[in-house]
Amino acid sequence: MNHHGTRAAGREQDPVREGKSSLHTMGRSLFWVAVLVLFLQLPAHGRGSEPSDWSCLLERCVAERRAGELAAARALLDEVYAIVVALKDSNAIGRVLVERASVLQLTGAYEGALQDLYDALRIYEDRKDRDGAATVYNAIGALHHNAGNFREAASFYGRSLAIRQVAGKADEIAILNGNLGSVLEDLGRPDSALIHHRLNLAYRLKAGEPSWVAICYANLGTCLARLGRTDSALHYLERSIAILERGSEVMLQAQTRAMIGKVELDARNYARARSHCSRGLEQAERIGALMIQKMCHECLYGAYEAQGEHGRALASLQRMILIQDSLLSTDRAKGLVMVEMNYAFERQQLADSLKRSTEKQTAELAYQMRISRERSEKRVFIVGAVFTLFLAIGLWSRLRYMHRSRNMIESERARSEKLLLNILPRTIAEELKAKGRAEAREVEMVSILFTDFHEFSVLSGRMEAQELVAEIDAYFRAFDGITRSHGLEKIKTIGDAYMCAGGLPERREGSAVDTVRAALAMQRWVDERATERERVGKSFFTMRAGIHTGGVVAGIVGDSKIQYDVWGDTVNIAARMETSSLVGRVNIGEATYELVKTHHG
Repeated sequence: MNHHGTRAAGREQDPVREGKSSLHTMGRSLFWVAVLVLFLQLPAHGRGSEPSDWSCLLERCVAERRAGELAAARALLDEVYAIVVALKDSNAIGRVLVERASVLQLTGAYEGALQDLYDALRIYEDRKDRDGAATVYNAIGALHHNAGNFREAASFYGRSLAIRQVAGKADEIAILNGNLGSVLEDLGRPDSALIHHRLNLAYRLKAGEPSWVAICYANLGTCLARLGRTDSALHYLERSIAILERGSEVMLQAQTRAMIGKVELDARNYARARSHCSRGLEQAERIGALMIQKMCHECLYGAYEAQGEHGRALASLQRMILIQDSLLSTDRAKGLVMVEMNYAFERQQLADSLKRSTEKQTAELAYQMRISRERSEKRVFIVGAVFTLFLAIGLWSRLRYMHRSRNMIESERARSEKLLLNILPRTIAEELKAKGRAEAREVEMVSILFTDFHEFSVLSGRMEAQELVAEIDAYFRAFDGITRSHGLEKIKTIGDAYMCAGGLPERREGSAVDTVRAALAMQRWVDERATERERVGKSFFTMRAGIHTGGVVAGIVGDSKIQYDVWGDTVNIAARMETSSLVGRVNIGEATYELVKTHHG
């Protein structure tokens, strides 16, 4: 379920809008700044003190990518990958995979990029390399950001930031401030985004890093444009391009020109918009950067259309749609999901493999004991009474072992059953066990509840990583208890958001009332927690909540990393009800109100 998907589809049908709508489209594509911030430097963790042939080749790959020579970088990376695989150097393989993912992503090959990143993550997790894992979390977040999965992007950025804050690495924290700023902007929170971008800029100015400073200026420019401050936005964007033109990062130059053209277009300065976007398009086509080409064509379409050059406008629109379809097709989106699911359940399959190995060893031991007993029986007449005594002892030990093994198996079966019921409703779990799959079904009159903490990013910056995780855990455990006590079904948590539903998996009378009461109980708990923490001088959260009632499609999809989820307009409307809610209040839709208006308390 992703209620952002509907909004993205709307933009594809009407790519150029006036005012804030077009600024929102520009913010949607600002992920490129976050991606380029992520990949401007080669990850340094795990480098040896002495250079090697493969590391020198990898540095050449980075240079080719920075110069926009993506095809050359990709070919060279394949050569480096073959070398490090032959060396069986897992750290080197991880570094090469991360770099290759950056090149694949820049050329629009998102599925391949995500596969490389998860392969690298497996390596770093097996090595218990938290620094490497943080780098990959940030990269996966940038890829989700690119694909429009903003909440998932924020979640992965948050994982990376938690590790970086514990390690106290100021440069990586600055990178994540930039990425979080970009995703907050795309989530419609430019004021919060400005805070992160300014933190990033302060560090980059102090460190004297021109390319990073230029990127920070570009991010500030797009945020200010979304806030309607066009003159300030152009000031920062012009400062950005002035710095970049002194360097050799062609891709950054093309991206920034597209952003300037977009702001000029929204300001109705059509000639300047055409000039910047035409230059940006020329650079993007030269280096094969598809996403930047799409941005430039979108800008040129708007400018041509406004100036009455309908033929050229149509050509730009057709090219933009062609690129957009190649980047974000349905099959490609499915491919990204499958990569995610395969990674998560690969770990579960490993656990199952260990269990099967244990069972095989138990069976082998039983077989060996049976052979030993048969041989012993052939010697029974020789050994006599002494052997009979030892045989009795052996049989007693075996029975004891089998009894203990049976108890362990039953215990593991009960634990697996409990885990399955913790993930899926009982009826869905029973259907899955009986048929091997569970069909999605339409359910009417389902009440969807979303909650979200107000100014979470700002408050989380004031807490230590461990304190932040412990505090979120306390809130969500309390919400779980409230959800159970009101007969609701927890769906999932998304970063600092909590989602549950009333009337699932089967329609139930009174579920809307129970959902509203649960939301009010959650707000009361949050208020009590805030009072308690304020009394001792600690930071505390406040919360928004939104509810809408209607029909949904509920079930599980795929056969890996199964999760019970819901889809439909009801989900999207519930999310918007939460976004538009006042802090400390519960915002309900008209359909929900009609169901609960006669109930009190």
